[in-house]
Amino acid sequence: MEATAMTGLVTNSALPARRSAFSPSSVAAGVDRQKKTAACARHAKLQHTSAAGRVVGHSYLSYRVAVLPSIDTSASLSRADADGKRFFHGDERIESRRDERSQIDSRRDSRRPTLHDRSLRIQATLSTPSTTSSVQGIDRTVGTKSATIRITTGNNLNDGMLGKARIVIIGDGKEDEDGPRAPPSSTGTSWFGTSIDGYDLGFQLWKSGSTMSVTINDLPRNVNPTVILLYNDSPQDKWFVRKVEVETEAYTADGGGNNGKLTSYVFPCHSFVVSGNKPRTFFLGNSLLPSQTPPMLASLYREGALDDQMITYQFEEYNDLSLPKELADRSNPFFRPRLRPYPKRQADRPGGVPVDDNFDLSKNYDFLGAGSAAIAKSAIADPLAISTNTQWRTVGGLTAALFGGPGGFKVPAVLKSGVDWKSDKEFGRQTVAGLDPMEIRSIEALPEDFSVTEAELGSALPSGLSLAGALKAKRVFMTDFSFLEPFMQYVNRPPSLLRSSRHLYAPRCLFLRDDNDDLVAIAVQLERGGNVYTRAKDKSSGKWQWTLAKAYVASAESGTHQVGRHFLECHAVCEVYLIALRRRISEWHPLFKLLIPHFRFTMTINFLARRLLINAGTIIETTFTLGSKAMEASAEMFKSWRFKDQALPENLKKRGVYDKSVLPYYPYRDTGMLIWNAMHKYALGYLKIYYGQGEDAKQAIANDKELERWWADVKFGLSKSESTVSEEEDWPAMETLEDLAFICTTIMWTTSAQHAAINFSQYDYSAFAPNRPSEMRKPMPASVDEKAFMSVMPLPRDQVMVMSTVDLLSRYSEDEEYIGRLDQTAYDWLVDPAAREVYKEFSADLDEAEKIIDQMNEEDKAKGRLPYKYLFPRTNRAEFGSRSDTPFGTEGITNSISI
Repeated sequence: MEATAMTGLVTNSALPARRSAFSPSSVAAGVDRQKKTAACARHAKLQHTSAAGRVVGHSYLSYRVAVLPSIDTSASLSRADADGKRFFHGDERIESRRDERSQIDSRRDSRRPTLHDRSLRIQATLSTPSTTSSVQGIDRTVGTKSATIRITTGNNLNDGMLGKARIVIIGDGKEDEDGPRAPPSSTGTSWFGTSIDGYDLGFQLWKSGSTMSVTINDLPRNVNPTVILLYNDSPQDKWFVRKVEVETEAYTADGGGNNGKLTSYVFPCHSFVVSGNKPRTFFLGNSLLPSQTPPMLASLYREGALDDQMITYQFEEYNDLSLPKELADRSNPFFRPRLRPYPKRQADRPGGVPVDDNFDLSKNYDFLGAGSAAIAKSAIADPLAISTNTQWRTVGGLTAALFGGPGGFKVPAVLKSGVDWKSDKEFGRQTVAGLDPMEIRSIEALPEDFSVTEAELGSALPSGLSLAGALKAKRVFMTDFSFLEPFMQYVNRPPSLLRSSRHLYAPRCLFLRDDNDDLVAIAVQLERGGNVYTRAKDKSSGKWQWTLAKAYVASAESGTHQVGRHFLECHAVCEVYLIALRRRISEWHPLFKLLIPHFRFTMTINFLARRLLINAGTIIETTFTLGSKAMEASAEMFKSWRFKDQALPENLKKRGVYDKSVLPYYPYRDTGMLIWNAMHKYALGYLKIYYGQGEDAKQAIANDKELERWWADVKFGLSKSESTVSEEEDWPAMETLEDLAFICTTIMWTTSAQHAAINFSQYDYSAFAPNRPSEMRKPMPASVDEKAFMSVMPLPRDQVMVMSTVDLLSRYSEDEEYIGRLDQTAYDWLVDPAAREVYKEFSADLDEAEKIIDQMNEEDKAKGRLPYKYLFPRTNRAEFGSRSDTPFGTEGITNSISI
């Protein structure tokens, strides 16, 4: 039996999480642990055995748990024993074994036992271990003289605590019960007899951003801290612990050898310790796969902590978009049906989301402050036009009203740059470097119902180049929003009191790569089989009909970008990755440390989106053309979603634009591949540390049950079937190290760089409505001048609402975390030297990427193109000084989806 040194009561619930309504059991058949019967109620018996006639040092404990609401154990276990007091005085060795998992009946949820729950009874035996213990790695000549515990709190104002705390330290099972013991010290604090449940750290002020330390003497022999339990005994709700360090001092009886040697044990935490009698479990920072974990620690703490997570994190469908969310009356205009198919979300909990996934105080202030500032601007930009909701007659009038003067909105990049936003070249540039650079695809033939002649294209075709020749040379491209066609009949109905006038098209736009390698818009079809608009066919002054045709395309892109590329493919999908990670992967696992920094605040921002942005009657429905059908369109897009397509190189290849010779100017691709390659190199190098290579890696991956269950949860959460994973769904294999690195890189890319590209570009291109209108109010007029063009644009109130929203969504928080930084959470999680080394290489690779991106942007500026700034990593943020001095106005690639 493996040994586990204790410095306090170490018990844990043997009961697993209740299955949610969407338990992936059907998905993970053969993956989850086999169902085990509930632990039987038994009288706990203490059997004192001591071959030498003495009590021996305590070392480890596991147990069989039973809830005994009606069984009196006093006959065999004293009241003091039942309360656990005898387990803390070091002169007993306790063996007990948790060898069964129990299913929780839903009726018991409210009183589910937890770590150190006094309602539990422990079937334990006291025995004397053999001096020929099978545990390897014990140095029988060295003991532990003292330990210094340092606890560091988070930096936010509310991360500290005024109150009491306790700590329990569990060893790794290699403690020697007969090793040397240091004599009592006159300084420091003796461990034993100071508390009931672990060491009492006392009542004190735990300041935010500070490190408190205490030195403890009279420790168990040769203790090797491996697991710690922290208690918050204060009335304060929660206490954020960034990390715990335990430094032990070795002792030898003769004073030689390693006497006085200091050994440091680091426990990354980054978690709240909530007040109450339930501790928070933390693991040594050196990562272990499940198979590498000592059996007693695996059963009692690793799996026990995951049991608790299974209750906290559960899947639920998107069934909360009605207003109010409980609304069941289908005839009510604010009723919204559950989305199917759609990624699953975190199930509702009191208080919104689990505490470790909530905004911190700084983020809350930043979010609310930025929102208030944006709303204030919208109220003073043009009070008359906004109060009367009277449309501006000209584009110039709109620009002067909203962006002019001290009270106006900041000027977006598309206006500030001096480029002609109406030009076909700028329209093409924005398609590969703007709001949504993922729609463009290469085509080798026109769709049968898209008819356009060379005469209608006019001068859009370079001299000597035919349309057929351009297609053959792979110089023709298309964006296609025809999947919106089924929603036209609902959106284009007559207006009502609750629905303003809108008109939806399902447009397609044709592009040509010109002789300067710029992408140029050449033709637009608003609906399949309909009229094709070109610049040459527009005989009006100012080409406003052609400009309006492009605006319908831009509006379709704007709407599908918001609910598809942005919310669906980043926010909603990544919440599934997070839920699965929290449920299935121990914090001791290397995969947890690799991925968890990429989910900071994601669950909270999604929760807020379902309350303020995408639900019935809120911003997306009231200011975008799709209106109440917006999220149904999002679900329609999910039908064609595939995990492999979220990987940048696979996505580019699928759209036929991976090859630079096909589309030379594509900054999203070129800068994105620099980031992707750096991430993939990092993920592969990191995973190799723990899984090995070749056949060794395949075997290690096959044996990793936590990994297998996590992947099953991911597939279930993103399944297009109601209760299982369809065999027809195309999921990548997870058998080799390369497979796992590809999966991890895809997730890391989506949560960071992909989201950065499509989120932080919003204000630059959507704040100026004529460039990317959120809604179109009328169908295409027979003739179009500037006034007619403006009559189709969103009304002033809707415009300023969208401007305020994208202004908020495009902001970087003051406490934002960025990829590759060595002074933030992603690096803090890594304790293994080899892991830290590959992360430093990743950071250095991003530094090199920045230099290349700088050079590419300078070359583009010389050609009259705007710099592409959204995938600039900015790993050395401190070197750039103030925010206004950042290159091209960028803040960097955020680690997670937090806005």
